[in-house]
Amino acid sequence: MEVALAATVLALTLTGMIQVIESGSQMLDVSRKQTIASQILDDELVQLRLQSWATISGYTSFTQPTTVPISSTFASAAESNFTCTQSATVVKTDANGNAAVVFVQYTITWTGISGRTYTRSAFAYIAKNGLSQAYQRS
Repeated sequence: MEVALAATVLALTLTGMIQVIESGSQMLDVSRKQTIASQILDDELVQLRLQSWATISGYTSFTQPTTVPISSTFASAAESNFTCTQSATVVKTDANGNAAVVFVQYTITWTGISGRTYTRSAFAYIAKNGLSQAYQRS
C-alpha cells in the first residue's frame, strides 16, 4: 500500500513537471518570435523612411495588403514561417489632389509551436516633405 501511494505521488509529480516544461518552451518560443517580429518591423520602417516620395505615394495604388519579402538579415524568420504584409492609404492630399501624407502599415504573422497564430503590427505616417511618425502594437 505504501509503495503504491509513493508511485502515485511520483507519477503525479512527473506529469506536473512535464506540463511545466511544455508551457515554458511555448513561452520561450513566443518570446523569441515576438522579438524577431519586432526587429523585422523596425527594419521595414527604416527601409520605408529611406524610400523616395514617389515610391511611398505609389504604395497607395494597391487595394489589398501586399506581401513584402523579409530581409535576408532575418534568415531564421523565413524558416519560422513569418509573413509580412504592407498596406497604405492616403490620409491627406495637397491643393492639387496629390498625396501629402500616407499611412503605411506592416503586419507580421507567424505560427507558434503550439499551433496558435500570432500577429504584430507597426504603422507609420509619412509626409511628402519628410516628416514621419511610427508606432508598434501587439
